[in-house]
Amino acid sequence: MSISKQKKASKELLQAAHKVYHYRRDLISEGRLVELDKAVGELQALTEDKAVKLEPLSACMGRLDALLRKIGGKIYPKTFWSDNLEVALVAAIIVIGIRTFFFQPFIIPTNSMYPTYSGMNAVVYEDKNEAPAALTRAFRFITLGARHKSLVAKNSGTVQVVGEEKVKGKKWFFLPTVLSEYTLQVGGVPHKIRVPADFDMSAAIQRSYPESKIVRDPDRSYWDLGTRVEAGDAILRFDITLGDALFVDRISYHFKRPEAGDPFVFRTRHIPGIEGDSKNIVDKYYIKRIGGIGGETLEIKDSSLLVNGKPRTEVEAFARNARKEGEYGGYVYPSSNPANPPKILTGPGDSTEIPEATFVALGDNSANSLDSRYWGFVPEKAVIGRAIFIYYPFTKRWGLAE
Repeated sequence: MSISKQKKASKELLQAAHKVYHYRRDLISEGRLVELDKAVGELQALTEDKAVKLEPLSACMGRLDALLRKIGGKIYPKTFWSDNLEVALVAAIIVIGIRTFFFQPFIIPTNSMYPTYSGMNAVVYEDKNEAPAALTRAFRFITLGARHKSLVAKNSGTVQVVGEEKVKGKKWFFLPTVLSEYTLQVGGVPHKIRVPADFDMSAAIQRSYPESKIVRDPDRSYWDLGTRVEAGDAILRFDITLGDALFVDRISYHFKRPEAGDPFVFRTRHIPGIEGDSKNIVDKYYIKRIGGIGGETLEIKDSSLLVNGKPRTEVEAFARNARKEGEYGGYVYPSSNPANPPKILTGPGDSTEIPEATFVALGDNSANSLDSRYWGFVPEKAVIGRAIFIYYPFTKRWGLAE
């Protein structure tokens, strides 16, 4: 070994000695501490000596190493676990700090903001009996976060969707989560498939079976897929693509007020009734666009969002909805639902004056968005930050958030 490499190793050994001293000095006897101080001083002097020879430097390192092995406990010598656990803990602290005070990652589960942002979507395979190759699955998982789903018939018969229920499941193999379990019957035999709770399973079924229809009998209701399958046939085969993953800026709103048009993230625990039950406090993160701020008066008219009687134009999403451009369907009045009646902007001629220190949250996909129209205003204390960058998956939406 060259003298330069040995000096580098000696500096690392000195660092280890300092660490042992600071971590274990209350457990080491006074005599050993004196011995440690002497050994460190000798090695420090030799390391700084430009004319030092390899042999005395190595011998001095050997003496310090032997001493550290006696008094180092779990600090020295380093093991794989102790070394990497420390690195992992430091990294975790840094990540938690960044997430808490600066930039928080957020994954969009639903399509209430489509087409500006995309939630989970179904990519249906036209040939249900042709499974994608392993390499194709891997590529789609890496680039789109796509997870493959399939349901194969155990017997022959006609197919009906007869029920859905929420069940407990695992996310990433170990994190608890809630899943939707759908029951399909093939010739009366139940077949079950599980998907994420926020996934729009009806879209996957409708795209797979365009001629399917809902049947309501006096005794029960079911979804008749209008087809017959044979044992071994795939009833459903589709990929669930990951919703847009983006970073949320948690800093800016400490220095400037949220503005109309901002895509913002907020916590639902400060909004009783957001899940349809005013007694049920749900703690989730939602992303919507700020449709209005305190002191403004909002109205929906001819697909446009009006503020104080004039069309809102701060961002392109407002204008695109007003023009019904591309996949933007325009702003609409909320649908009447006895179980979840609308709260604001309920119908033609209904204008809403926004209280101070609150916001109106609207989805860009107005016809398919549960937003402030249904559960009212978002208080300032619920706001987390502004969406700034879509970092995954790698689609045309990748980049600065609109």
